[in-house]
Amino acid sequence: MRIVRVFLAGLVALTFSVMAVPKPAAADSKDSWDKLSTALVFGLAGGAELKTLSLGDKAGQLQYFKTLAATLVLSEALKAAVKEPRPDGSSNDSFPSAHTALAFAAASYFDIRYGATNRTLVPFLYGAAALTAVGRVEADKHFVGDVVAGALIGIAFAHTFTTADTEVSVYPTGDGVGVTYVKHF
Repeated sequence: MRIVRVFLAGLVALTFSVMAVPKPAAADSKDSWDKLSTALVFGLAGGAELKTLSLGDKAGQLQYFKTLAATLVLSEALKAAVKEPRPDGSSNDSFPSAHTALAFAAASYFDIRYGATNRTLVPFLYGAAALTAVGRVEADKHFVGDVVAGALIGIAFAHTFTTADTEVSVYPTGDGVGVTYVKHF
């Protein structure tokens, strides 16, 4: 159920990003969108990595590596298999968007692993991931379906390989309710 909520949150963020971002003027705009979307991917991936390193979270480090590696491998394998032309005609590796896949993988990893203690940051991370998707479409590097597929890949692998750093469990007991709080070190 959580993956559905995360996907819907990402979809809402993507929709609002498309509506809220003004269209820059002609020729330079595609290059600007391309650079922005690339910068956002590096920022999201680097930010999640820095958070993991700053906490000395070795388990999280392995989970993050698996998430990004699987995301990149599947994205590149699909690009090689599908051979979809890019909207700008520059190559035949449009589907799926690896930029978007990695951006959503990083945002989802952070949300799952550290989101319980960083709730105010999580919407901005998904917003940056959604803006990455918008940037790829606006740069004429991908079609909308490419970025949606990329977002799904990134989110799916984050949910496959990442566990929460803190967990709260609520369970019934004979005479009430029990609560367990777990913090992974």
